[in-house]
Parts: sequence; C-alpha cells; structure tokens
Amino acid sequence: MHSNVIKKMDTSLKEFVEYKMQIHNEDISMNDLIESKITINWRGKVICQCGREMKKFYRSGFCYTCFWESPKASQSIFKPELCTAHLNIEERDLSWEKKFQLAPHYVYLANSSGIKVGITRKTQGITRWMDQGASQAIILAEVPNRRFSGDIEVAIKAHVSDKTNWRKMLSAEPENVNLQEIKKELSSYVPTDLQGYISNDNTVTHIKYPVYQYPKKIKSLKLEKNNEISAVLKGIKGQYLIFDNDQVFNVRAHEGFVVDFSYSNKSLQSTLF
Repeated sequence: MHSNVIKKMDTSLKEFVEYKMQIHNEDISMNDLIESKITINWRGKVICQCGREMKKFYRSGFCYTCFWESPKASQSIFKPELCTAHLNIEERDLSWEKKFQLAPHYVYLANSSGIKVGITRKTQGITRWMDQGASQAIILAEVPNRRFSGDIEVAIKAHVSDKTNWRKMLSAEPENVNLQEIKKELSSYVPTDLQGYISNDNTVTHIKYPVYQYPKKIKSLKLEKNNEISAVLKGIKGQYLIFDNDQVFNVRAHEGFVVDFSYSNKSLQSTLF
C-alpha cells in the first residue's frame, strides 16, 4: 500500500531537468512519459508522515496530532525567522530542531514567475530551485543556521517577492535577467550584522524544463474534487505535471495520497528531452 503513496518527484539537473517518480517501488522516468496518457486513481485515503491512514489530512498534509505536536509542522518551519535552536531554546523537539536548523543554509534569488528570494538547506540548493520551477538562480548568502537565513529573507522580501506565482510560472519561460546585478543591488539590504555572509559565488544556474506545450488558461486538477485524472502529459515544470487541455497537477500538494497510477505508450515519439 505504501508503495502507491504519492511523493514529490526526484530531479536531476541535465540539459533538461530529469524527473523520476516512485511508482509501485519502481523509479519511473517521467520525461519518457511525455506525450503518453496518464491515469491517476485516488483510493479515497491518505497517509500522514507518521504512518497514520485516514480519509483526509487535518491540515497542511498532517494528521491532527502531527500538526499540533510534530516539529515538522511548527511555526519556524513556515517562518524561519522564528527559529530558536541556535539559542538552545526548544519549540517542540530541541534535538530534532538542532539537526534541522543548525546546518548551513542558502539565501538565494531565483527567476521563476519573476524575481523572488528564498532559503534552503545548502545540500538542497539546486533541488529547491528545480522544485520551484526557477529558470535562473544565484546564491545571495550562505549562513550557518536557518535563523540567519530567515532574518536575511525577511529583509530582502521587503523589496522582492518571497513566493512563486505558480500560474505565471506554468504559463511560459520567463525572460532571462541579470541576476548578478540584481544580487549586487539587493545585497545592500542584508542586515549589517549579517553582511559577512554574502556569498562571493556569483555563478548563475540556468535550468530548462521538459515542456512541449504550456497551458494558456490553467485548470488545476485536485483529487479531492475528482478522484480520477486521465490526460495526456505535455510537460513537467517545478513539481507540476502539465497535461493537455490546459490542465495541471501539483504533485507536491498531493503527497501522501494513496493512488493507482497507469500510463499508455507514447502517442508521439521525440528525442527532444
């Protein structure tokens, strides 16, 4: 049963982002399924990260107990500027919080639906950018803990967005911008006591996605509203499957859903991706 639980797609940065999804204990190349008809049937149940099975999540992909007690659902997860592990202060589970928070983090700038600022663990840099559908990204600062990254993000988001407009991101590829110049400009807003963490690495990472056809008028597919999705895959960007008829499916938003997944052979062969 757990082998059919939706998880976010694994990504690899190549000429075009390579996507893999674990289905029935097998890693399936999603790029190879573009132009194939995919069918996803929801069994009417979900599984929380703690292993509890239920008909629906309580909130934010958690059961009731985890939402109110797990450190993975604490306020500092959503607002890193509230992190306190570096001060040895517990929020819900100090041991877990130290492992999660007291690790090198990046503050980055990305071009996805426009310029945005974000944070991520150092080990997840490129993965984070691919998951958000960024076409360009650059490291603004490298800090020793999550709290400092949150403090810098708060200062920068007064000048650029800290969120991705997913509809705009899925509508087309954004025009390239000079991220090095934008970084130089925004660096002046980093708090004085954190200026020393501004990165000297000005490398711009460019990312391309396997998309044949972008939707013109996006229709978001949700399994809670329709427990069967059956459509032709036209592309993948971020953690979204882009189907024909302007339909899109957010894989990340459906993590924990127990489904049956099937697909037909390609209706059109191509070596583009």
